[in-house]
This record gives sequence, C-alpha cells and structure tokens, in this order.
Amino acid sequence: MSFRGRLLLFFTIIVVIPMIAVAVVLFHLTGDSETGKADAEIAQGMRSAFAIYDDKRDDARDPLDAVAGDAELGRLLAHPSKPAAIKHRLRELAREHPTVVAIGAYGADREQLARTGARDAVASEVASPSTAKGKRLGFVAVSTTHARDYAREVKRLTSFDVRMTADGRLIASTVGRRRGSAELESGDTTIAGEQYRGRVATLPQVVGPPIQLAVFEKGADIDTAIRNSRLLIGSILAAFLLLALASSVVVVRALQGQVEQFLHAARRLAHGDFSEPVPVEGADEFAALGTEFNLMSRQLASKIDEVERKRGELEETIRRVGDAFAAGLDREGIVNLTLRTAVEACEAETGRALPIDARRMRSARVGDSTPELEAALEAAERAAFAVDPQTGPNWLASLEGSTGDDSPTEQHRPSKAVVDDVYALAAPLVGRLGTSSTIEQVGVVSIARAERPFDEQEYELFAYLTGQAAVSIENVDLHETVRLQAVTDELTGLYNRNHFQDTLDSEIERSRRFGTDVGVVMLDIDDFKQVNDTYGHPQGDIVLVEVGRVLRELSRDIDEPARYGGEELAVILPQTDLNGAELLAERMRSAIADLQIKRTDGGGELQVTASFGVASLPACANDRESLIAEADAALYRAKRAGKNRVVRGEPVAAEG
Repeated sequence: MSFRGRLLLFFTIIVVIPMIAVAVVLFHLTGDSETGKADAEIAQGMRSAFAIYDDKRDDARDPLDAVAGDAELGRLLAHPSKPAAIKHRLRELAREHPTVVAIGAYGADREQLARTGARDAVASEVASPSTAKGKRLGFVAVSTTHARDYAREVKRLTSFDVRMTADGRLIASTVGRRRGSAELESGDTTIAGEQYRGRVATLPQVVGPPIQLAVFEKGADIDTAIRNSRLLIGSILAAFLLLALASSVVVVRALQGQVEQFLHAARRLAHGDFSEPVPVEGADEFAALGTEFNLMSRQLASKIDEVERKRGELEETIRRVGDAFAAGLDREGIVNLTLRTAVEACEAETGRALPIDARRMRSARVGDSTPELEAALEAAERAAFAVDPQTGPNWLASLEGSTGDDSPTEQHRPSKAVVDDVYALAAPLVGRLGTSSTIEQVGVVSIARAERPFDEQEYELFAYLTGQAAVSIENVDLHETVRLQAVTDELTGLYNRNHFQDTLDSEIERSRRFGTDVGVVMLDIDDFKQVNDTYGHPQGDIVLVEVGRVLRELSRDIDEPARYGGEELAVILPQTDLNGAELLAERMRSAIADLQIKRTDGGGELQVTASFGVASLPACANDRESLIAEADAALYRAKRAGKNRVVRGEPVAAEG
C-alpha cells in the first residue's frame, strides 16, 4: 500500500468512524437534553402557577375579613346544627360582596357545613373565627376566583396549557373539553388527540377537597426543538468532516512532497560520515527514507531536537492542565494540583503552599523537607511579600481593596532566593474576593531545589501555574457568592421564600425519619403599611433590616430565618417542639419591641412591634402546607387579639 493510501486509511479510522459514533451519541443526548429543558421550563411554569394562585388567594383576603368577622355568621357557627341557616347567611354575605365567587363554612373538624357560590371556585383564603373567649368556631373559606379564569391567567402569563380537577371532576382546562377525563398525569400524555408533556401538583387548600393542577407543554414543540438541535449538530459535524477531508488531501500531498525531498537530502548525506546501516523492511517511500536516515539516527543533534520537542509537549500539557484547573471549584484540590505540577515540571525537590486566609486556602506540602530546603523556601516567601519602590504601589492597591474596574487581577511575579546553594521560587496568590470584589492576599506557593538555579523557562512556567491557581480561587469564591445570593433576600440578608420552602421540606423529611419535632414561627410587623405611608419606603426598608437582624441574632446555628414575603418573616426551628418555638418567638417579640430605630427624617427614633404565630409538627400539622397554615392562622389570631403577642397553633387542627 502506498504512503498516500495509508494516510487515507488512517484518516478514515481516526476521524470518520469516531465522528459517526459521536453523531449517534449526540443525537441521543440531544433528545434527553431538550426533554430535560422542557421539564425545567414546565417546573418553572408550575412555580409561576403557584405564585399566581397565592396572588388570587390574597385577593380574597379583604372580603374574607368581612365575612369571618360577621357576628351573625359567628353566632350560627357556634351552633352548627342549622346548616340551612348558615347557608342562607352565606348567600346574603355573598350578595354583599360582588367580588366573591364562593363562600364555604366548615366545622372545627374541617368538614363542610354549608357552601354557596360557583362550583369551580378556587384560591380560597381561610380564616378561623372565634368567640370572645378565644374558642374557635371552625373555618370560613372565601374565593374570588373561578377556576377557568385562573387557568386562563396562568396560560396567558406562562404560555403553558392548564387542566384542573377537584373532587374527582375536571373544573377547568385550556386544552381539550371540559367534559374530558379528570385524571391528570405527569410526563407524556395525550389530550384531545395531541401529545403533551406535563407536571401535576396539588394546590394548597386548608379546607375543602384537594385541587390538582397540571401544567402542559405541547409535545410537538419539544419534538421541533429536538429536530432543530439535531439538524444543527449534524450540519456542524458534516462541515467538520468536509473540512477534515479537504485538509487531509492537502496534508497527504504536502507530506508526500516532503518525503521525496527528505529522500533526496538523505542520499546526499549518505556520502558523508553517517554510514551506519540498519535493517529496513518494505519498499515504500518510508522504507527508503528510513534507509537513508538510519545513518544519522544517533547523532547528538537529533537527540537534542527530540528532547526539546518532548519538553515543548510537556509545557503545552502543563498549560492545558493550568487552564483546566482555573475553571475548577475545589480550592484544596487546585492548590495541591498546582503544587505537584510545579514541583514536577520545574524539577524541584520540595514545595509548599501556605495560607494567609485559611477560609479560602489550606496548607500543602510536596517532596523532601530538610533544614536547608526550609530555609530557602522561607527566604523566597519573605521576598515575595517584601515591599520596595517597584512593588509598593501594587501591594498598596491590594491592601486598599478593589481597583475600581473589571480588568483581570494582576498577579505578582514570583520572587527568587538562594540560601547555601539552595535555590527557591515563591509566588503570592492574590485575587478579587467577596461581593465587593476586594483584592485580597490568599496565600503563597513556593518550590526549591539544591545546587541548580531555576532557568527562565521554569520561572515563567511557575509564574503561569500560580497565576492560574489564583484565577481559580477567584472563580471558586465567585461561584460561592452567586450560590449564596440565589437563596437570600437582598434587603434583609435572610433566606428567601424558595429556600425556606425547600429547607422546610428537608426538615420535615428528617423529622419523620428520626422522630423529632419541627417548629415554625411566622411573624408580621404590626402596622407596617402605616410606617411606609408616614415615613416613606426607605424607612420601611430600615425597619425590615433591623427586624431581620434580631431574627439572625436570636436564631441558633441550625435555625433558618427567612423573609416569607413583604413584611412577613418566618423561622424554621429544627428539633424544636411547640413549647420551644413559643419561647423563642417570645424572646424575638420582646427584642423587636425594644428596638430603637432611627427615623430617616432625623425626627428621633421609631418603635415597632410584631405579632407571632407558632406551630410545630407533628403536634399541630401533618405536612408542610398544614404546618404553615396553622402557624399563619395563629399569627392571624395574634393580630386580631391586639397585636404584639405570640399565639401558638392548636393541636386540634392537625387531628381532623
């Protein structure tokens, strides 16, 4: 087989066949990726639907207050043996409030006593009326939203189709017929002859039958996305294959011409002193080239060229390693890899990494440890942090913090030291760290060896590796900062509502697994709207920040204080029963009442109070929704009882 034929066969083996395999794998992964993307979008749509549902429940709060506070209804609920009279009163109250779609009355055991209004009413807000002595009279639920209107609103805002069921019947749908099947399924399903992919969840209901909500995306849209992605991948692979084929033809022709040139040159050199023959098999161009060049195979120049080529490949590999760990998120692994690579690449006998900030870097050691090596390392490390007229401005900028722009952090050059014929290099690691992008000193990396100084290539390679390590530590800090910001409230620094919900789910699961309690504290700043209206929203923000600070200071390390929404805050109390939750809430209430908050208009100080509702699982509830609802109901009772107090949830509510 000719030289050209061998290269073409080699091209087919290493390019064409792997590209076919890659195409098959990528096509399969594309389908999974687009399906996963669709599931993520559907999950986001479901979260949006829940947020819209909460807004609709908030719309029912004002009429609920009027209905729940109705004296006649309270008298009837105190003697629930007359459901007809209760229903009659509910109808009268519904006519008094035009925005009300449905009203329901329930006993203390959450069984329905009477109901009036639309059957497809959803997003009910619930209150628990009580007598003057504090005895609960059951529950009153008020809705201002039809299921069909809610479904249309969700579709308008999220572009997803919606189906809803309640009590085994379909009550709303933006796809198919209302008289269709009431069964809702997650994943792939068929509705009205079309393929959809969806997700099903239960909307929060304190009383009444559970409401199932399903959010769907058309399967045709997902198939189109998969098809377009595969078309793009196929086009790119085909273009790459054509480019590789064209390049191979050019390379084959160039190599063949070079081989012929080498053959002529070898024949000319064969007349010199390079006359040591070696066995050669075959009769192709490579065999002829080998016959002519075997005469000079042991020459020193060839060996030097080979060594240099290998060294160049090693340096390139090390630089690629540096680029790779610059994107890593493991500080300890990055520092260890930097140190090991520097010692091996620079042929050092020892190396170490010492932290300045133990939070962002740990110490590490590679190689031998002798007094001579240690002395050289220490001398280089001291030189790395020495201040002179040339390095002074840079160190001053580092100590003062941010440089004021987004340019890459300039790394300090490594310092050299020699002690008793032992040579050492040390490089300080600096980077923009923290939310304010402050330039900070993180640590120092140093290497040493005896009797032979480091050359310029080794010096530059060491500078490159330590610089990449500093960049990687910056990336780790940025990643951690972004991750923390994603779960905290920007104003108060407390956890946000999403993190609160996720953490409460985890703590409830842990509670069930290990048989422990979970407490929840819900609090609302009293007359907060009046603070905003009187002194302005900046004053309200200061109040929220100060109340949030109180929650953080009085919470244990395992507690999770969060901003639940607006002026409503919450605290998750792992391994805490109802009594413990009440005691902690009382301490928080007292601390808030003692706050002296400076007024923004300079007119003195402002005092605020907060009302608290506490509940615990399993004493007051069986799941997350009922636990939050019970704490919220207790908070509502605290408000009605005069504010600035703590009210605990009632275990009776969890037994129904």
